[in-house]
Amino acid sequence: MKLNLHASGRIDEKVGTFRRDPQFMSKLSERAKPYLHVVMAEIERRGLPGELALLPHIESRYNPAATSPVAAAGMWQFMPYTGREMGLRQDAWQDERRDVMASTRAAMDYLQQLQRRLGGSWELAMAAYNCGPARVESAQAANRARGLPTDFWSLNLPAETRNYVPQILAAARLVAEPTQNGVHLPPVPSTPQLEVVRTDRPVNLARVAQASGIGLAQLQTLNAGLKRGQTSPMGPGHLVVPVGTATRVTAALPQSRIVAPMRFTAAAEPAEPPPTVKPETTIATVYMVKGGDTLASVARAQKVDLNDLAAANAMQLREPLLPGQSLRIPGAAGAAVGGDMTAANLVTHRVRRGDSLPAIARRYHVSVDDLIRWNPVAANDLHHGGTIRIYRRGPSFASL
Repeated sequence: MKLNLHASGRIDEKVGTFRRDPQFMSKLSERAKPYLHVVMAEIERRGLPGELALLPHIESRYNPAATSPVAAAGMWQFMPYTGREMGLRQDAWQDERRDVMASTRAAMDYLQQLQRRLGGSWELAMAAYNCGPARVESAQAANRARGLPTDFWSLNLPAETRNYVPQILAAARLVAEPTQNGVHLPPVPSTPQLEVVRTDRPVNLARVAQASGIGLAQLQTLNAGLKRGQTSPMGPGHLVVPVGTATRVTAALPQSRIVAPMRFTAAAEPAEPPPTVKPETTIATVYMVKGGDTLASVARAQKVDLNDLAAANAMQLREPLLPGQSLRIPGAAGAAVGGDMTAANLVTHRVRRGDSLPAIARRYHVSVDDLIRWNPVAANDLHHGGTIRIYRRGPSFASL
């Protein structure tokens, strides 16, 4: 904890309110338990105040599936526009506002932006997270014109925001000073509670649950960002699973591997030759299943081998299809992925020592947002020897 948890009587009031609920700390610990290590790892990596880890409790009660009446979503309650501005993918298949790791990264980015914009105050940054930076700056300007202080505690802000920051700091005070406040602090493991499995093929949560023995409801909660209960058929995807279960999942899924949560860069490693550019010759398109379709009938209609079709979708040859289900059709020239995402314009960049998203984006003349959109997991997993998919607009990459 780095902030003043005794700065105002408004914090004292919220502490009193929380203490009147004897189960407050137990409920907070239970809700935060699966995700707290992810959040704290990112906070510690950046050297930020630990109080920020209590923000998701006030926002959503640490619920990745939460949706507000005004369309804010996820544990960090990003609005659609702000989420897109912070690089969170939102499309027909995925809403990364509900992805614990992606949204945590984005929330820390956003809070740091707000803190810099508002003169280095974390209290003002948290207030702006709630009501918007323009509203905070307007309140500061009004106080400045009247010769009044411009710190958070002196501003005339919306009632929700005036309560929001004291709630976060009051919860932090109970965590930091449980004995002084007469509360029991339930233990929360200081080790990861989640594992991440990266998949190169589309994956259905129901089939993963059946094959691994993990409860479907738990998988759906941990992967709340998957809008259709499966990863996108148009590229690599990832699944979040309880710690200790990733090995079972990878054993059941072809072309999958375990990746470390919140791993952004490799540690110092030996230098290697410059990255190679490896054009790919084909890319899959997507077929939406209709009533009466079978794998065999789709394979015949799409003129692909039945075994290749089953393998591309991690299915058994006689596995039934459901209307509306999507199938990845191997070997078709990218009609379904659209625009610049075609085989002729696809290269694979192998990550080397010192690589970063901005550096890779500059090398290939694309944006960081594009890299994140094309590589929703790899962008958070720049490990030595890993690969990043890049689609270049216009002619092929032959000249690079």
